[in-house]
Amino acid sequence: MIKVEKNQMTDIADLFKGVEDSMVMACIQGHMGKAFADTLPNPTMAVIISGEYSFFGGNAKAEAARDAVENIFDYIKGNSTVAIYAEDNLPWRDLLLTISKNNPVEVFRYGMVQKDNKFDRDELKSFVDSMPEGFEMIRFDEKRYDQAMNEAWSMEFCETFASADDYLANGFGFGAIFQGALVSGASTMTVYDGGIEIQVATKENFRRRRLAMPCAAALILECMNRGMRPCWDAATLTSKHMALKLGYEYQGEYSTVHMHLD
Repeated sequence: MIKVEKNQMTDIADLFKGVEDSMVMACIQGHMGKAFADTLPNPTMAVIISGEYSFFGGNAKAEAARDAVENIFDYIKGNSTVAIYAEDNLPWRDLLLTISKNNPVEVFRYGMVQKDNKFDRDELKSFVDSMPEGFEMIRFDEKRYDQAMNEAWSMEFCETFASADDYLANGFGFGAIFQGALVSGASTMTVYDGGIEIQVATKENFRRRRLAMPCAAALILECMNRGMRPCWDAATLTSKHMALKLGYEYQGEYSTVHMHLD
């Protein structure tokens, strides 16, 4: 496949119609992520890579489609990826599931209605104020960026940014700190024109302590102050329930395919 340069992103934009994801928008707008297509300037299929996610658009029956899926790990870092495609473009799902060497498994996620600034500020502030005793909430700085990038559970907070300078210039987040260490947080996984994608995570032995909710509420409030849309997509029922408490509306399940190398 051919790498799509920033000035060529408009060539692939139509292939991703129906994939309502901020990571796709961020890539097409030239902010982050990378894209590959079978041919330019008139591609029939394309793939966008952003962190651990891969997005497939266009014709899944195109000659280059199978080759793209078979060799997807040549284009991404790491040994696993979550493949996403338009709900009405299920031939991609069918193709992804046929490539046995990628150990594909269909997994359903929980979509949320992406809202602008229609959140209850007072309720969000009450969540921020609910941080348990013994924990401190702070805004991400270079030290917290480094902490996040040094542990597997927290890398998604910042991994789509090119560097600490890039994150501090374009991203933002809030973390729960315990004895100087980052143990939970909410951060901008993706930034695009007018919005972000929220990433929320908690270190395993600190879960079920109500640490993530205050951080997520603080991040949404920051988005409201900046006039940005805080997009939320739930991979788990816990994430879905958290989103509903924060004021999101449930849109429904949608199909993805998880792939990983042995």
